[in-house]
Amino acid sequence: MAVCYFDDKYDKKYDCQYEVKKDGIEVIVNYDIMDEIQAINGVRTFGSNTEFNERDILIIDYLAKMNYLLKKADCSGHTQVFGTPDGGSRTKFFSNYYFTNSSYEKLCNIPSSNKNIKKIRVYSNMINEFIGYPSLEKQKTDNEYIIKLKKDTIKQKILINTNNINYLEVSDNWISNHIRKDNKIDIRLNGYIEIGLAESISYEEVYDYVYELTMYFQLLKPCKFDINKILVEIEESFHELWLPINEIKYKDSHISNSVKENVLDFLFKCYTTIPYRKSKNEVRNIPYIILNTSRNIEDNFLMFYRFIECYYKQQPIKDIQTTFIKYSIANNYKDKIEGDIENLVQEIICLRNHYVHKGYYIPNKKIYISFPKIEKKANPKNYMVEDIDFEWLYKRTKILYEIVIDIIFRSMLQYDNYEFNKHF
Repeated sequence: MAVCYFDDKYDKKYDCQYEVKKDGIEVIVNYDIMDEIQAINGVRTFGSNTEFNERDILIIDYLAKMNYLLKKADCSGHTQVFGTPDGGSRTKFFSNYYFTNSSYEKLCNIPSSNKNIKKIRVYSNMINEFIGYPSLEKQKTDNEYIIKLKKDTIKQKILINTNNINYLEVSDNWISNHIRKDNKIDIRLNGYIEIGLAESISYEEVYDYVYELTMYFQLLKPCKFDINKILVEIEESFHELWLPINEIKYKDSHISNSVKENVLDFLFKCYTTIPYRKSKNEVRNIPYIILNTSRNIEDNFLMFYRFIECYYKQQPIKDIQTTFIKYSIANNYKDKIEGDIENLVQEIICLRNHYVHKGYYIPNKKIYISFPKIEKKANPKNYMVEDIDFEWLYKRTKILYEIVIDIIFRSMLQYDNYEFNKHF
């Protein structure tokens, strides 16, 4: 059984049991939280509306040789055990954020003050695909095969100097383990990207920076950015931080880069051209388009439509009679349009209006396509689309999706040539 301490009060320890879950750590402590409730007329009551102070909890597990520092853990239950030798009170706590280290002394040295993180290191196998293995050197001769591991590796660095990002740096490091039982030496090379911050942030803000970085890597190499761990620098010492992140659906197959560009140069364009944090509406919508989604085709259609609308209503379209949908098809859709483009434009607009004002259900699989009135009379171009099926909806949704991707790469990031290998 592990032991734990509340906040920085190391003079009082409690026995506890904990479980590392997908979204955080749950710990059950031999502690009666009812003692924190002020008695009214000699009675303490506990219910769903009872609030307790959040607390940091240091868990020391000597058996597993691992320790955890839970941040702002909150109470999620209270029980009393009777009729057993270890009977008493138990209180359950849970936290989404925690630090971990094999040395509990290092966790104790993490200050409780909030804004103290100056660097973020994100480790991913994909980094080595871009930079190779800077710390590894191999020499092969007739008599020897020599492997050298450098402690001080060459680091590639680029200055960003915007939106609290000072610089980006990519490199790798390694750990080695001699397994005597199996007579093996295990060497693990770990590529990482370091985000240097202009001003310190709290551990809770790290999520936004990692999310932003994930979005950019998803643009560069879709479905390949698997995060192994996250380290943060506090007072010139790195600590591993766990936080709930939205994982992408990783693909083990080969995926080409979307553009032919050095990884740091590409990221520089992203951070300076489409900054996610504190950005415009169309940029804020990018993650919902390129990262994992569980939306149906109707939701996707509306999201793509909204992105195009937010983008082009901020752009000067010279012909005021041209709708932004027509303009975007002419400027951002590469494939040939079959049939009348005017009809396609109005079908997309009318489908959007139907979803927004009448819902997703299409009665009798029919939608009335209306054009602007002429002298307050119905336009003779109006017509009814019948037998609307999935293929009809998919085709128009796919057109909007390809327009959105073209806006991101060609209009925002200024890449004339790109190949984004991800479907919605």
